[in-house]
Amino acid sequence: MKIALAGNPNSGKTSLFNALTGKIEYVGNWSGVTVSKKEIKVKKEFGDASVIDLPGAYSISPYTNEESITTDFIKTAGADVIINIVDITNLSRSLFFTTQLIELGIPMVVALNKKDLLNDEINLEVLEKELGCKIVTISAERKENLKELLQAVKTASIATNSKQMVSESERFEYIDAILKKVYIKKVDRNQRTLSDKVDKIFVSKILGLPIFLGVMWLVFYLSQNKIGGFFSGYINDSLFGEIIPNFLNTTFESMGVNPLLQALIVDGAVGGVGAVLGFLPLIMVLFFLLSLLEDSGYMSRVAVVMDVFFKGIGLSGKAIIPMVVGTGCAI
Repeated sequence: MKIALAGNPNSGKTSLFNALTGKIEYVGNWSGVTVSKKEIKVKKEFGDASVIDLPGAYSISPYTNEESITTDFIKTAGADVIINIVDITNLSRSLFFTTQLIELGIPMVVALNKKDLLNDEINLEVLEKELGCKIVTISAERKENLKELLQAVKTASIATNSKQMVSESERFEYIDAILKKVYIKKVDRNQRTLSDKVDKIFVSKILGLPIFLGVMWLVFYLSQNKIGGFFSGYINDSLFGEIIPNFLNTTFESMGVNPLLQALIVDGAVGGVGAVLGFLPLIMVLFFLLSLLEDSGYMSRVAVVMDVFFKGIGLSGKAIIPMVVGTGCAI
């Protein structure tokens, strides 16, 4: 059995893929981390099946090359069953893609991911009835309810909901109607959280770009000049510039080693290794700081800010990620 994992970017597809297969694929909280489909067998405890991790997509109508990979694979019946990973904290956005998948007539199970982050309650019985397919709540990061999900996959059938929508506005109206039925509110959605207040500043049309430039300047200042520069200078100038060469020269001279061979080892081999290792602190600090920004959720917000500028050259905002990582010799 081939199981396709399909869902919006940052919905937890790759986390679920890792949990089911035991592999360690790169996980990031910006869109575009998975840029090609990956197919691997699930762990023995989950039975005999293979899982295909597809790039994130917001719609069956592709906007990017990654989305094209997903839609082409699904439409050509590349999988026996689809697991549609849905971010339970953002149903209004996620269900747009879900309703499109249902219309394709392929057996599907909806996995409501990130259940540990949900503040409200959701009436699963009503949601299952509205969508016409089996729904399982999971936490891919904590590996919760995965066996229940795979059990549902084994008995998955084509969704009974045959409602066809001809326009996006009609689809959004349909989704809004569903959400009014399934949400059991426990918190006031009109209340602004700390995250909302931070987003208003960091994703601002006026302040978003200057803040991003300031953050990137700080990242490169710390990685290239201060922290990374300090350790890089020590490796190049002290460790491989004086300490190791002086020790080897003294040792070789006392042993009577041929000067040509001595120069080849000290200046060639040791000097070459030192030149390469001297870059490590710069790269390590750079990627460490980028990882902190990624884990904080800032990089996904940067993609939103930059999308306006990048559309002019035919790219989406998430192109800023490889552009930043590929700056200078960091590539």
